[in-house]
Amino acid sequence: MKRNVPARICIFLILILILVSCGQVQNAQEQESTAPAETPEPTPAPPETAEELRQAIAQLDSGKEALDLKRGYYEQLLGMDAFEEADYVALAQLYADLDEKMLQRDILSKVLRLYPSREYADRVSAIVVQENGENEGMAALAEQTMTALGSHDMTGLQELTGQEEWRRILQGGMLGIETRTRYCQGDDVLQIAADGPRTEITWHGADGRFCFYQGDETGAVLGEAVLKDGAYSGAATVTYTDGEGNILRSFSGTLQDGICVDQITVEYQGATYTGKLNADGTSMEEQYQKAADAHGVVYAYTADGKSYLYQEEAEPETFRLDAAYLGFPEYAEWR
Repeated sequence: MKRNVPARICIFLILILILVSCGQVQNAQEQESTAPAETPEPTPAPPETAEELRQAIAQLDSGKEALDLKRGYYEQLLGMDAFEEADYVALAQLYADLDEKMLQRDILSKVLRLYPSREYADRVSAIVVQENGENEGMAALAEQTMTALGSHDMTGLQELTGQEEWRRILQGGMLGIETRTRYCQGDDVLQIAADGPRTEITWHGADGRFCFYQGDETGAVLGEAVLKDGAYSGAATVTYTDGEGNILRSFSGTLQDGICVDQITVEYQGATYTGKLNADGTSMEEQYQKAADAHGVVYAYTADGKSYLYQEEAEPETFRLDAAYLGFPEYAEWR
C-alpha cells in the first residue's frame, strides 16, 4: 500500500495544475469579452448644398488629391447653377493646375460671354491647347491641314479654315477671340492660331521641313523652306494671293542662315523678274539712278532688262533680301 502513495500524490498535483490552467483561460476570455470595444468615428457626410460645397473647398489644400476633390466640388456647384464670376475663374485656374487646357479654355470662354472683358479675352488667347492625336476630329483636321500645306494648296487651305468644323474644334465656336492649338504627332508639330476668318498656321515636320500659311478675307500667304537650328535654309517659295485667290506675287530662291543667296525669282503682275545676290544677301544688280533718287535698291530685272523691282527707303550697302523680307514668320514652339 505504501508503494502507491507517490503515484497518488503526482496524480493529485496534475489535477490541481489542470484546474488552475482552466481557470486562467476562462478569466482571460472573460476579460476579453468584458473589455470595452473601440467605436469607429463616423464618416462625415459629403457636402451637398452650395454652402457646404464652398466650405469644403475652402478647407482643402493644394495637394493632388485635394485638387481632384476641389474639381468635383466646383463641378457640382456648376451643375447646380450656383456659380458666380469668381467660381468660373477659380475653376479655370484649377483646370490649368491639372493641365486640362481644353477645359480651362472652355470655362474661360463661358465667363467671357457672361462677363465680357479684355482681361478674360487675353486669358483665353494665352492658353495653348496641346493635342496628340487622341481627339479624332482634331487628328483629321491636322492631317488635312498638313496635306494642303505640303502640296501648296492655297485654295484647299482657305476652304478648310472656313469650315464650321474648323471653328468648332479649334475655336469652340467663338468669334473675335484668337485661340491657339499645338498638335504633335511623330515628327510633326502643327501650330494654329485661329480668330474667326483670320488664321495663322505653321508646320514643322521631318528633316526640318517648314510650311506656313496666313490668311483672312483680304488675302493669304503660303510658304515653304527648311528650318534647322532656328534658321531658315534651302529652297524657299512664298506666294501671296488676294481675297479672291488671285496671285499677287511669288518668290522662289535659296536661303542660307536666313539670308537669300545666289538668285531670286519673282512673279509679279504677270511678269517674271530675276536677280543675282551676294552671299550676304545684298544685290549684285545694276542700280538705276532713278531708283537711287527714290532712295531704293534694285534687286531684280525682267529678261529684257526693261523692268525692275526695287525696295524703297533702302541703301545698297545695307539692304538684304532675307527670310523676313519674303514673309517667313519668326518661329517658336508654343508651350
